[in-house]
Amino acid sequence: MKELYTLNQEQLEERLLSHVGTSMWPPVHTALETARKAHDGQVRKGSQEPYLNHLLRTALLLWEVADQRNAAVICTGLLHDTLEDTSLSIDEIEDDFGHQVGDMVRAMTQPPLKEDENRLERNLKYLEALRWEGRDVQIVKSADRLDNLLTMEGAFTAERRAEYLLESREGLLPLTLACNTALYHALKDTIADAEAEG
Repeated sequence: MKELYTLNQEQLEERLLSHVGTSMWPPVHTALETARKAHDGQVRKGSQEPYLNHLLRTALLLWEVADQRNAAVICTGLLHDTLEDTSLSIDEIEDDFGHQVGDMVRAMTQPPLKEDENRLERNLKYLEALRWEGRDVQIVKSADRLDNLLTMEGAFTAERRAEYLLESREGLLPLTLACNTALYHALKDTIADAEAEG
C-alpha cells in the first residue's frame, strides 16, 4: 500500500489500467478520462499534487487493499468527488456509467454546511447516514478517507486535523469494520499512527 505514495500520476494510471483493462462494465478507463477532464487544473489542498492522484489512489486502494473487482465500485472511486467539486452532473454520470454508479456518487457527496451547523457535526451526521447506503458506498468512503489520512500533512490546521481523526475513528471506523476487514485494519493503523504523531 505504501508503494502507491511513491508513484506519479502516469504510474498510478498505468497501474490501475493494468488491473482493470478496457473490457469491464461500467468502463473504468472511461471513468478515468471523465475524472481527468472534470478535475482538470485542480490540486490537493496544502500541496501542488494533481487532484487526479487522489482519485487514482482511491481506486487502487479499492482494488489492491479492499479486493474490490466490481467495476461500478472502482468507477465510483474515480468519480466520487465530481458532484462536490466539478460541474459534472448526476445525469451525465448516470448516462455514461449507469444508475448504480450514479447512486453511489450521490451517496458520497456531502450535504452543504447549514448556517447553524459546524463541520464536525455535519460530517458525523453524514457518516451516520452512510449506515443506510450499503456496503459498496461504505467501502469507497473508507478508501477515500484512507488516502486522505495518508496525505493530510499540510492540508489541515491542527484543530481540523484533530477533528478529522476523531470523525474517522468514531464515525467511519465502525462502518469499515462491518464492510471490509483489510480496509478496516489499514484505516485503524493509519488513524493510530496519526494520533501518536499528535
